Amino acid sequence: MSGGVYGGDEVGAVVFDAGSHTFRVGYAGEEFPKADVSSYAGIRALLDSVDTTVDAPARPKKNEYFIGEPFVTVPRVNTEVATFMKDGLIHDWDLFEAYVDYMYNKVLFTESKYHAALFSEPAWNTKECREKLTELMFEKYNVPAFYVVKNAVLTVFASGRTSGLVLDSGASQTSAVPVYDGYCINHAVVHSPMGGDVVVDQCFDMLRRYNIDVVPTYKIASKSEVNENDAPIWTPKKNLPQVTESYDRYMKKRVVEDLAASVLQISDAPIDIDHAEKLPSSPYCFPCGLKKEFHADRVKAPEGIFDLSYLTCRTPEMKSQLLSVAQVASMSAGMCDIDIRPSLFSSVMVTGGNSYLMGFTERLNHDLAHKCPPTIKLRVTSSPTLMERRFSAWIGGSIVGSLGMFQQMWISKQEYGETGKGIVEKKCP
Repeated sequence: MSGGVYGGDEVGAVVFDAGSHTFRVGYAGEEFPKADVSSYAGIRALLDSVDTTVDAPARPKKNEYFIGEPFVTVPRVNTEVATFMKDGLIHDWDLFEAYVDYMYNKVLFTESKYHAALFSEPAWNTKECREKLTELMFEKYNVPAFYVVKNAVLTVFASGRTSGLVLDSGASQTSAVPVYDGYCINHAVVHSPMGGDVVVDQCFDMLRRYNIDVVPTYKIASKSEVNENDAPIWTPKKNLPQVTESYDRYMKKRVVEDLAASVLQISDAPIDIDHAEKLPSSPYCFPCGLKKEFHADRVKAPEGIFDLSYLTCRTPEMKSQLLSVAQVASMSAGMCDIDIRPSLFSSVMVTGGNSYLMGFTERLNHDLAHKCPPTIKLRVTSSPTLMERRFSAWIGGSIVGSLGMFQQMWISKQEYGETGKGIVEKKCP
């Protein structure tokens, strides 16, 4: 029996889009995902039953996971905060399984055996990861059909096209993936660990220069708003448990991420220091009540992702291994066949949470204009709404999973049983 039976209107496929910052899930054919869950979870080791042997160390039996913002933000003893992703790939498979369980049981409220599963994947995903995911979904979750698609291809489909250069700037990575006639040009994929996490680290450096200590919300019982030059007045919560360093860092990072989204702006062109000093300031009120006006630093902090000389949060050795956002895009297009470069440069699609920064698209357009040949028409676009930019890969998966012509492309359970996990390399380009 082919996979086509499972993609009709009666029982919709489930679309999974896992990212370094959030994990999106929902039914194919819907406009937006049903849930957008943080990729960071609380992890606490559960101890085995008591061992009567003298001086026997307690052995961890399994982990208890706290998934979802209302749960991971609760301070707990001996609970680390971590993500299942590393360099854009699934790294902690036990935690990933806990997420898939959570999605089926707490978000979709359905059984996996009734729905085909469509997953997005980065263009540099490995054969081992693809096969392990295929095996997991068929063996543990017993899905009737399965498919995996490059997230850049899904982004192109979401915009109504079949070709283009997808620049995805997310939390941990910025990647450029050329897509032509619905297929990734794998040898021209370029990615660099230059994303939103770098911008957050830049903000931490900026705050250290101002001698501002970030107080996470879990420590604050009450506060009084004060002026910029006055010390904040806040009351700490009593009887807080002894939290781990990773939890404290995560909660501080949430504050700085909000600061970055609120006050940072990317200059349309390389920074002119005199001009930057004259830009209007932007105020920000920290959870502890401290109010601070940010001037030129709100432009200098994110400048590092386009001009590495402004990158203060990385050592010279680390900077030598990084590429700026514009370099990632131009290098990827330059590695493609010369005949298709015009179609790529004329359709550069910007996506990813890091692209929310004000002026990101305009600055990329400026820098690419100086890198692409003068005879080529350059067009850098982004989705009109932040929701579409944020969920572009998931929206593309929703479209693909509900298309009638796609229904015969699923890897069915019967095909998996006959061929094994290696079938994913044959059926999912």
